[in-house]
Order: sequence, then structure tokens, then C-alpha cells
Amino acid sequence: MNPVDQELPLAVVRAVAQRRDAKVIETSVSPIVTGNLGVATASVERVTGLVRSGAGEQRFSLIRKAFQPVRSGRHTESAGDPRHWAYWRREPLAYASGVLINPLGAGLVAPYCYDIIDDVVYLADVAGPPEQTDVAARRLGAWQVSAPIPEAPWLAGDQLSQRIAVTDLDWSTVDAPAELQAIWARRHDLLQVLDAVPIALCHGDFHPGNLIDTGTDTTTVLDWQTLGTGPVGGDLAHLALATLTDPFPSYLEGLQGKVDAEAAHLGYSVALALTATSRLHWMQVNGVPVPPTYTDFVLKTARLPL
Repeated sequence: MNPVDQELPLAVVRAVAQRRDAKVIETSVSPIVTGNLGVATASVERVTGLVRSGAGEQRFSLIRKAFQPVRSGRHTESAGDPRHWAYWRREPLAYASGVLINPLGAGLVAPYCYDIIDDVVYLADVAGPPEQTDVAARRLGAWQVSAPIPEAPWLAGDQLSQRIAVTDLDWSTVDAPAELQAIWARRHDLLQVLDAVPIALCHGDFHPGNLIDTGTDTTTVLDWQTLGTGPVGGDLAHLALATLTDPFPSYLEGLQGKVDAEAAHLGYSVALALTATSRLHWMQVNGVPVPPTYTDFVLKTARLPL
């Protein structure tokens, strides 16, 4: 560690130490996410060190996450719109608004935010194993039927529709099962089917890497950059595809009968099928091995209308 006087803003130092007389003695910074950062994420770093105050010396560890405008890719033109899923300032605005003040409800919590300065958030460093899939699914359902949708101009619209609107897949370049190609060919009709599915508050990237088991009563959910609205069941599709398991029964339990089961499964099925087909194309184009059970899982799990 090297002595650094101004590695952290004073407001953050005071929040970490819970002392107004706190001063940083030393810090060390290390990136914790490299390579596939979110499209609007500039960096994610762990900052550790030592602070000194009238109460003595105290070790600390926090996460510093910085954001930047989207400057390349097919979403560049739209990502300046606060309703677009890739809008770069959404996570700082969400923390600043109080929407992510804990508890979120239903056993879900966001990392504690020490401060937001410019386009950087300073968050508690949360440790723990990935949450169990069934637990995460049940808590997701309970959260979505209890969390009000805030009137916020930066809340993302339906991410699935926005992605598909600018995605044109060339299936002649890959060796994809005909059944999945047929699903993609129906994408616009399937999106229209979602009009019958209730809308809920959505995390937008609900997968095990963002879900930490932090005790018997709480799941800490990371990465709120895509917080928005979407059909019930859409978030669950991300969890299912990441684990290749079907957590719908646990999700349905969390919904507590407040959403029609068939409507919820329709939202889940359409999101799963369309996301899965697009993801399969991406995997094959980029030479990423496709799990051997992938296609069978998608076709078995997604109950699509004829």
C-alpha cells in the first residue's frame, strides 16, 4: 500500500468511517471487473486501505464504480435517451433518488451507497457466495409484486424490445438448430404477445453473478444499471438461462397469486426464447462453446403460443 491523501473524496472517507474527522492514511486500488464491462461502465474497482480518526485507525474496503457514455456499437445512437436500457447515468441517478435505499423489500437489498460524486458511485464491498437459484427466484417474484414503479424519467423501458429493434441476425453464418431460428423469425409477433403480460419493475440483468447470499433473510443484488420496467417473468429468464434450470415454480410462489400464473409464464417464456436465440447466435459467431443441453432446455422450458 502507498500513502495517498486524495485517493478518495473526503465525503466518502467520512461516510466509511462514520466520523467527520476521518482521514485516509493509505489506499490500494485493484480492478475487480475486466474485459466485459457493461456498455456504460468505465471501471469497477475495489479500494482498500486505512482511515484514522479520533476513534483510532480502521481498515476499510469499498467498491468504486464509474460510468461513461456509450460511444460505440449498435446502441450508441439511442443510449443518450434516459429511457433506453443503456443510458449511462441510470445507476448513479437510481442511488441518488433513494429508489435503492434498503431494504428494497421481499429479501432483496442493494449494496449500501456511501456517496455519489459526479458519475461515480462508492458502494459497500459485499462478500458472499452466489444466492441459491430458487431463493433468488422466489424473492424476485415477491419484490416485483410489492415494489411500486417510481415516476423517474431515467427508468429504462422494455430492454428486450429495445435490443431486438436494432438486432438483425444472419443465421447463414452459424450452424444453429432450425427450431431456434424459427423462434427468431417470429420475434416481432412474440413481442406483441407480451402486451397481455403485466408490467413490473425489473432489474434487467438478474443472474447469479449479480446475486449474493448475504444471510438467511437477504439477497444482495449488484449492478442496477439496467433498472427499468418490463413484462413479469422477463428478469427470471436471465436467471434461467444462466443456470439452465427452470426456477419458475419458485418465482410463482413469490408472486403470491397477485399475477395470473399463465400471464407470468408467458412473459417468462417469450423473454427466455428470444434472449436464448440471440445469445446462441452470439456464442456461435464468437466461438463460445454452447452448453450441450442449451437447445433442449430452451425448447422444453419456453411454452410459446402457436
